[in-house]
Amino acid sequence: MKNICFYFIFGIALLSGRALSAQNDTLPPGFGQLLARTQLTFLQPEGMTSVPCIENGQMNYEYALKLPGRNFEIRYAIRPMDSLLIQHQNEVKNGATAIHPNKWAGAVFNATLLNISAGGPNSGILPEVSTFPPEAVAEEFGADWGAVAFVLLGPEFGGTTYKYCLAMTIHRDNVGDAYVFYLSDDNQTMSELMEKPFHALRFR
Repeated sequence: MKNICFYFIFGIALLSGRALSAQNDTLPPGFGQLLARTQLTFLQPEGMTSVPCIENGQMNYEYALKLPGRNFEIRYAIRPMDSLLIQHQNEVKNGATAIHPNKWAGAVFNATLLNISAGGPNSGILPEVSTFPPEAVAEEFGADWGAVAFVLLGPEFGGTTYKYCLAMTIHRDNVGDAYVFYLSDDNQTMSELMEKPFHALRFR
């Protein structure tokens, strides 16, 4: 079932190839700690180099990679659920009616899409969100739920370099969420270059 999620995005059969290296021990400590808390494994895509994260008010992320010589960047944001589960348990004990954090994934992803597109051509318009087939997202990412959307970026998240983004999220119940943003100034370039690193991040 490998690559079903990737084919699901584009609707065509692309050549399979996963150019990934072993887990990178030189990952930023903060990013590595978030991976551990969220029970995620990360395989560093070969040929890509880390670049500084850009502070912005639309979507914070912890790690970014760029392909030298190409306008193609991947940004990773990790959101463990451990502290949210404790907070939820305390609220329930105190008699509050609270939505379980497992139910937040879709709404948070929608809010993220609106944030990163703010100020862009489709600002304020929620892009079409496609959810992965349950069996495929479970096998390929070890997740209980996942979704993707194509976004025309706003200037704060995309800067002057990137116009297009494929945003992806994967969620595992009682564990957390991960967000992956593939950015480029050309939609075709993004489609061609994102396949190899597509499975770099997954739940254990």
